[in-house]
Amino acid sequence: MHFLEPLIGTQIGLLVAFAATAALVVLAGIRLSVYGDALGDRTGLGSGLIGLVFLAGVTSLPEVVVSLTSVLQATTPQQGADLATGNMLGSNVFNLLILAFMALIFPRKFKPREMDNPHTDSAVYGLIMLGIFSIAFLTARHAKLEVPLIGCSWPVLGLPIAYFFMLKREHKQHQAANEPHLPEETELTKQSAARFYGVLSVLCGLIILGGVGLSMLGSRMALPPDQGGFGLEASLIGTLFLAISTSLPELVISFASIRLGFLEMAVGNVLGSNMFNLLIIFIADSALRGHAMLRQASSNHWTSVALILALTLISGVLLRASTRLSSTLTAALMVGLYVAAMLVFV
Repeated sequence: MHFLEPLIGTQIGLLVAFAATAALVVLAGIRLSVYGDALGDRTGLGSGLIGLVFLAGVTSLPEVVVSLTSVLQATTPQQGADLATGNMLGSNVFNLLILAFMALIFPRKFKPREMDNPHTDSAVYGLIMLGIFSIAFLTARHAKLEVPLIGCSWPVLGLPIAYFFMLKREHKQHQAANEPHLPEETELTKQSAARFYGVLSVLCGLIILGGVGLSMLGSRMALPPDQGGFGLEASLIGTLFLAISTSLPELVISFASIRLGFLEMAVGNVLGSNMFNLLIIFIADSALRGHAMLRQASSNHWTSVALILALTLISGVLLRASTRLSSTLTAALMVGLYVAAMLVFV
């Protein structure tokens, strides 16, 4: 991003660059939602599973890149550990709020009772992976439990193993619950494989690059004003702004999906992203090569863990809401809890 230094070296230039990158992510995300639904038809996986696995992976890759960069370029192992862990946990907190925003902004389209797969199992899987992370975080300071060659701790190795088996179980459940059917004939399903997957790859690339760019620009906004930033790092506004910048791909994909009537894909994207994000700990811990990342991380992250736990449990209630009133009240509770936590702990 050095070649853009003359542009983003000022506050106005930084805002213009952020707005332009955000617009790129929005446009690519809207189109990717359409292609994601078509991909579900072409593969027979359905939009729910596509959101849970494919779109979740695409929208989470920017967090992976940013976390790895933070770990490898940090001044100290402790700084890298806090940046990577905080990035993952903060993103997961905001991602859960996306479910609440969908219920509040699109009440007529947010009808979880009408979904073939309400993704409540996915919420449980997310809690299981959060539990594995908590065990790894809790034991990291007390013992050197490192996997030879890989370099991560043994409890952290449980994250990719659990993720693999959960996706495998989700796929089996999808196959058992859905009879094979011919894909709906649309312009995209009739496209040649080369053209369809070529455009899909370009859209994914734009989302990933845009997400990385937003994260970096958001970090620059936290710099002091004399360095071209806004000095927001210690304020509630700064925390919220950075959280939005790192989670904008998930937000755009989910909003575009629900507007197009693909609620299962939108919910799957959010919950799948939270599962995928926890793999960041395994990737970053392995990259540190024996420095035991979670041993370096601050205990302040337990606040985020508790908030994720509470929001995930409430989201389970939200995904089983039978009336618009109950979903609205539950969503409002999630937003209120988040705002209260920010006011108390930020």
